Amino acid sequence: MTLLMVVVAACSGEAGDGPSAAGTGGGGASGGTGGSAGAGGSTGGSDGSGDIGGANGGTGGSGGDPVEPPVGSIPMFIAQGHAGRTIISCDDGHTWVADQSDEAGDYCATNDCDHGPGAGRGITWGEGWFFATFGWGAPGSVRRSRDGVTWEPKLEGDTFGGMVFGNGRLVAADRYGQYSDDLGGTWDSFSSVELASDTTVRDTAFAPYDGGRFVMSADGGIVVSSDGSTWAAPQSVPGNCRGGGYQGRIIYGNGTIVTTPESGDVCYSTDGGQNWSVVALPTGLRANGIWNGSEFMAWNYGTLYRSTDAESWTTTQTVPNDIDIGVAAVSDEGTIVGVTSNWGQHYDSQVFYRSEDGVNWDVLPENAYTGGHPITTMTFGYGQPSEHCSL
Repeated sequence: MTLLMVVVAACSGEAGDGPSAAGTGGGGASGGTGGSAGAGGSTGGSDGSGDIGGANGGTGGSGGDPVEPPVGSIPMFIAQGHAGRTIISCDDGHTWVADQSDEAGDYCATNDCDHGPGAGRGITWGEGWFFATFGWGAPGSVRRSRDGVTWEPKLEGDTFGGMVFGNGRLVAADRYGQYSDDLGGTWDSFSSVELASDTTVRDTAFAPYDGGRFVMSADGGIVVSSDGSTWAAPQSVPGNCRGGGYQGRIIYGNGTIVTTPESGDVCYSTDGGQNWSVVALPTGLRANGIWNGSEFMAWNYGTLYRSTDAESWTTTQTVPNDIDIGVAAVSDEGTIVGVTSNWGQHYDSQVFYRSEDGVNWDVLPENAYTGGHPITTMTFGYGQPSEHCSL
């Protein structure tokens, strides 16, 4: 393991960019100092230092305890992709089933799937529901599902740069974003967002810090909200806190919010997003970061970057050393799943991975999943049984 010497820039200057993610939030961070949570769960302390798991996964805690899974539910990962694609794993990442999409065949091989009504832009879990937003550059839809298989549209005609659930509120990220307090039944527009009119929002996340903080990142800045409706710029953020790309780039753990962009520097805040510092890693990241309950993790080809505080990072070679994860998620028990997501890595070239420590990876056999449209984000949650997943 090689120690990386990193330089932390002072938090000063104009608001910069943050990258993207759609992590699942949880209940409030205040109240109680209960025991430790699961690897992807959260522990809420009186100081708001609760943890949430992973890039876009893990369930948040309330009052110091992890969220109890709904009775009769099944722990599962859901991967969201372009052309309206979803695929789920209900056996701890060993196999993936219920592969479905809006378009058949190798649609994205000859069509611009990054821009269209089925572009996958964010997925989250909360209170027994999975929520996903599809569409980019064309009218799309917000959909929800109890089991990850049957999806119903709840908001149509808009597109968003991410989706997150926290403190009972569902947030669809955009400069003109919306939120729902009844699990997607009805929607209200944001009260205000301190972002320039030419700014493109890339993603959002929820951190159970001091009662809860929503974070939204864009090409032109980072904004923070305590209620998911009124968004304000941080007090200070370095101009090179820039990122973008797919979801799953904002993570939280150990009282720290961290952005892990696929290009650009890692940035972090220890005060709920008001002031930010930057860390320059030797190389860019190809896979979004996660928080596994004790440390932050992110990957670049066969290299694992890890840190407990987001300031000092070490590197570890993965086994095998040629994995190429683009999107990752972590369960409440600490299982990490990943999938290739870069150009040319879909359909017959798509590969799914599984790990219990982030270092040693299983490359899933071809009969464990169906290669398909590009995957853009993953989440972990608890779904109802279906013909594909039984108790």
